This record gives sequence, structure tokens and C-alpha cells, in this order.
Amino acid sequence: MKRMIRTGTLLALLMAAPAAKAGEPNDMFWVRTTDRSPEQVVAAIKSYAETNKWLYLSDFKIKGGEVTAVKICYPPIGKDIFAAGMHVAAMMPCGHIAVYVEGGKTRLSMLHPKFMTALYPDKNLENAVKTVTPLFEKMLVDVTR
Repeated sequence: MKRMIRTGTLLALLMAAPAAKAGEPNDMFWVRTTDRSPEQVVAAIKSYAETNKWLYLSDFKIKGGEVTAVKICYPPIGKDIFAAGMHVAAMMPCGHIAVYVEGGKTRLSMLHPKFMTALYPDKNLENAVKTVTPLFEKMLVDVTR
């Protein structure tokens, strides 16, 4: 009976939540626009990561070269990630960024760090999100100037 009530409650919450239209970003994504070229943005992300002692893991072209995927990490919050359990290590304190041109402008799309707590609610992950959110926001501002 408890399981039926929980399932019913979950279904009611899901049905009441505002639905995002397919193809539109929601609050799990940061999307920024800049006049810089995609190459300039990728170089700025790399420089920012190196200057601030973050890890710049990689960048690579996808979708026939239309999108550059960039992966950077902020190691100091790794302790909070691991405290939530080794099974969540795949989420690591990283920025998953896509750089592309749309409507004649360079755009960046990045997963908001809160995706971690949406996938796995945990006080340690909440601490990680609280720490890294303003840092990633600042990075996005700096690389899109």
C-alpha cells in the first residue's frame, strides 16, 4: 500500500510540473551567447582552466564539426563527490560544455551542476553544487566576454 501511495504521489508531482518543450533548454542548462568565435571560446575555456588550476581534460569536434565538446573539472569538490559514494564518481566535479554556432552567434551550453542532486539527492552533492555553481558561473562570464 505504501508503495502505491508513493508511486501515486510521484505521478501527481510529475504531472503537475511544468513541462519543457522538446528542443528548449530548461534550468538544468546554462546557455550563453557571445560574439567570440567557437575557437576563441574554446581557447578561453582552456586558458581559464589552466590559470585557475582546474583540469582541462579535452575538447573534440562532434556532429560533423558543428559542435565542440569541452570537458573541464574543478578538483577541490571531489571530496564531496566521493563522500556521496563511489558509485556517483562518474559525475565528478566537471563542466560538460558544448560550443556551437546558432543564428550567427557562438553559443555555449553547459549542464548546471545541480544535475548531480537531481540524479542522486545527497547532502555531500548539495555541498558540491553550492561550492561549484558560482565558480562555473564566473567562468562562463569570463570566457564569453
